[in-house]
Amino acid sequence: MNIGGNPRSLAFWKPVIDKIKSRLSTWKGKLIYMAGRLCLIKAVFTTIPLFYLSFYKALVGVCKTIRRIQAKFLWSWGFDGKKIAWVTCDKVCAFIDNGGLGVKYVGNFNDVLLAK
Repeated sequence: MNIGGNPRSLAFWKPVIDKIKSRLSTWKGKLIYMAGRLCLIKAVFTTIPLFYLSFYKALVGVCKTIRRIQAKFLWSWGFDGKKIAWVTCDKVCAFIDNGGLGVKYVGNFNDVLLAK
């Protein structure tokens, strides 16, 4: 974690986004099924940005970028061309009890961690 950085700049959040991209590398998306990709998304997106999100309010652009990485990995990571997203991102981020897949939305997760 950078100490003394400006959390209102995109450069401050770049290491977090780079770590997420490196963890969700191309070969992992090609070799595992949908359930495995879903578990990997849940594991990576709750552990890597946890410290940053618990101390700083994330920018809207950062939340959108992380959400875009989530969707790309879930639906088409590692494949050429554009793939179809069979379910909306709101449905993916909904609770399992409500018929969703249980992936945490980064903006809401950030608000909960800051409210603690």
